[in-house]
Amino acid sequence: MTSSPPKTADELRESFLSFFEGHDHLRMPSASLIPAADPTLLLINSGMAQFKPYFSGEKEPPHPRVATSQKCFRTTDIEEVGDDTHLTMFEMLGNFSFGDYFKKEACAWALELLTKQFGLDPERLYYTVYTTDDEAEQIWLDLGIPADRIYRFGDEDNWWGPAGDEGVCGPSSEINYYRGSLDDVPAVDDPARDGEWGPNYHDDFIELYNLVFTTYYRDLDGNDTLLPAKNIDTGLGLERTLAILNQQANVYETDVFRPIIAHVEHISGKAWGQDVAIDRAIRVVAEHARSASFLIGDGVIPGNSGRGYVLRRLIRRGMLFGRELGVDTPMLSIVSKTVSDHMGHVYPELVGNYDFIKDVLEKEESNFSRTLEFGAQVLSGMIDYRTANPDAFEQIKDGKKLKSPAGDDARSVGTRQAISEIERLAELGDTDAIDDWRSNISGAEAFVLYDTYGYPIEVTDEVVGDAKMSVDRDGFDSEMEAQRERGRAAGGFGGKIEATRVYEKLGLENTPFVGYETLVSNTSIAAIVKDGTPVDSANEGDEVEIILAETPFYAARGGQVGDTGVISGEGFEISITDTLAPYGHVNVHYGTVTSGSLVKGTSATATVDGERRERIRRNHTATHLVHAALREIVGSHVRQAGSVVDPDRLRFDYTNMQALSQEQIRAVQDRVNEKIRLNRDVEVHWTTYGKAVDEGALAFFGDTYGNEVRTIKIDAPWSYELCGGTHMDHTGGIGTFVIISETGIGSGMRRMEAITGLASEQAIFERFGALDEIASKFRVTSSEASARVDTLNNDLSKARKQVAQLEEQLLQTSIGGGSANNSANNFELEANGTKIHVEVSEVPASNVGALRKTGDHLKKQIGKGVVVLGSVIEGRPMVVVMATDDMVKAGIHSGNIAREIASKMGGGGGGSPAVAQAGGKNADQLAEALASTEDIIRASLSNVSGS
Repeated sequence: MTSSPPKTADELRESFLSFFEGHDHLRMPSASLIPAADPTLLLINSGMAQFKPYFSGEKEPPHPRVATSQKCFRTTDIEEVGDDTHLTMFEMLGNFSFGDYFKKEACAWALELLTKQFGLDPERLYYTVYTTDDEAEQIWLDLGIPADRIYRFGDEDNWWGPAGDEGVCGPSSEINYYRGSLDDVPAVDDPARDGEWGPNYHDDFIELYNLVFTTYYRDLDGNDTLLPAKNIDTGLGLERTLAILNQQANVYETDVFRPIIAHVEHISGKAWGQDVAIDRAIRVVAEHARSASFLIGDGVIPGNSGRGYVLRRLIRRGMLFGRELGVDTPMLSIVSKTVSDHMGHVYPELVGNYDFIKDVLEKEESNFSRTLEFGAQVLSGMIDYRTANPDAFEQIKDGKKLKSPAGDDARSVGTRQAISEIERLAELGDTDAIDDWRSNISGAEAFVLYDTYGYPIEVTDEVVGDAKMSVDRDGFDSEMEAQRERGRAAGGFGGKIEATRVYEKLGLENTPFVGYETLVSNTSIAAIVKDGTPVDSANEGDEVEIILAETPFYAARGGQVGDTGVISGEGFEISITDTLAPYGHVNVHYGTVTSGSLVKGTSATATVDGERRERIRRNHTATHLVHAALREIVGSHVRQAGSVVDPDRLRFDYTNMQALSQEQIRAVQDRVNEKIRLNRDVEVHWTTYGKAVDEGALAFFGDTYGNEVRTIKIDAPWSYELCGGTHMDHTGGIGTFVIISETGIGSGMRRMEAITGLASEQAIFERFGALDEIASKFRVTSSEASARVDTLNNDLSKARKQVAQLEEQLLQTSIGGGSANNSANNFELEANGTKIHVEVSEVPASNVGALRKTGDHLKKQIGKGVVVLGSVIEGRPMVVVMATDDMVKAGIHSGNIAREIASKMGGGGGGSPAVAQAGGKNADQLAEALASTEDIIRASLSNVSGS
């Protein structure tokens, strides 16, 4: 043993990485949980995920051997969290070989690591190999492993990949740890070993270290082709290994979780280790608080799809288990402080983004608390209607229309949902389902609660059970699956394999980029693609994709758009409209042959549109200044979440929970312009990724970096970022910087748009011109224009109030004092022994507010009764209906009356029993619609008395 076995997470992580550094592995940092340039992955789920381009040969690795401790997330395990083994977020230790060493070295080092470096008992290690992998079995035998501790399994257990419809894959060998008593190990000739005891058979075995021999590429038809080089991909779960090293029953006993669990105990007042249900709840809160902190720290924001939905599920599930601990107030946001303190030294984003992590969690927890309250009332409406109306189906059979509440309160929403469900079942004639309706919340209703109101199915189950009813979980699961299918059909996370396959098959190396130094390059045509197919030639009018031997054209990446320009040669010219890098670093130039013809291999001159590139450079350098200014003025939690840098403007998306104030926007703009006026150098350096990050350079999710990276420094350390884009040499070349908008684009996400250079000068000129024009019209100076506008606005406000008052007086005069003789449409009728007086009038109101005020006035005048007023407002017929309290008790429902009147004018509307509003489409039908009021009210009262 080279040293004492590791006992803490930090010791284990360092022990693993230093061991492989001693075997010439490059130690690389963990990638973000958000996959870089991999649309096939929702979140990083394995150690090899960040290295896919190296395994496939798409990109050159920084070193043939690499070792990492990678943070990973697996969404399939969310509902399992709380048991002894499952986690959503975990660290995966891994050593990788890209065409260097293979099975022999991987197995030997794995054995040495586990037995000598970690001190595990060799007698407790068992090995599995792929069913046909004689080579791997022989390697283990040569390393001294007894044959009776080697097992063979098929595709399900010992074949890895591909991670998607196609990709790299290969057989694997897994080292398993036996946690049972050595005295219980069956003898070699014991029949119990035959399919009953051993790895994958017995619960005492834990999968520990997986060695994948990445050998093949599997295509869409399932055919395996040998890769040009054989690779190694391994995975050793840190948390699980730590529990084994410390002989602890589960991962929650390790120092990875104990500080977090202690905090949960403190908040809840519940003790760990006293009750199985309490332990499960504490585990879930601790695990989900940790996982949510990591996701938010990497830039994920709660949402209703994709990564955002995964995070929202975590937070809400954590809150629900917090309630099982008796904590109804936000809890995860408090626990996140311990996560940051405990793991921030390894993952500094937890410290740097702590304020943002806490703010996001607090907001989501607060929103979900309100959601639970509203959802509970909706569900209560569903349950209570069933209890109060067990004969609802019989009423429908008798031809009666079920009375549906018109309000927007939660209980009314739930009641309408219950009525809608029984009406649907009645239409289908499903008598069994109708019987179930009385004591069963349908899957569709449970799904509405879950999908529309965010109300968890687990809570629905519990509440419904307390009411002695049940939930149709099969129906709910069907609705959920249908939603998943809709999501998959809509696109979701899918690759662009077919689009890139053509470039992969060309077999071209990366396109050398010379565009940092020059905008013109004498080069040659390396490949021509037309209509998705490689061709040897192209003619005038053809739309083509051109790959050059070298290029000055920048391919779109990192938010910067691709270059445009011209590729020309003897007898041909191509107008280039875009440049992309769809495969590795192969730059593809998209354009049209405007004259002549060309063949593959022809010499060519590539010329970038210099004026356009210059405008892009200004905006890109300004983007870096914006980012630094935001972090300085708004807070260090601000992270770039996307950008677009084109010739006309820059768009910068960033994380922040609140909108910026006008003072903050002005401060950011002033700070950027200050840096521009100072004409700071824009320094470009090439260094290693690890060194740049250690020095404080900012790297961003969604971008992928090799070991050697390009950095941009401006007044460092004020602005220091990893960036491959094109920039100004000095900030002064940007010109004036103007922010044109700052808006929200989702929860915790903001977007700033700005312009620079000539665009900003033009905008300033237009704004000054508009101000001068206003000043000229008011016959004041520009400096006096604002005060003059304020004065005019005050005068207009006073005039509007006077006009409104006069209109109100005129309208009240037009309807008189509320006498029944004021309109031929006024009438009286009787219902349930109550005399009902109805006033109906058409009045000349200019807006709905005036119409409602007139209705209020008339209702007060008559004291008891119903008011129906109509008016043509801006060419559209509008109606308000109001009823006094005693009329509502007699059965009047203003919302239903307004809806029926509006229907006669081709419109709709509604409201409460006391007041309602509706509108139509044809103003000519207003008088006739008002004249039908008596018939509508009589029919309405008849239905009420009949039911």
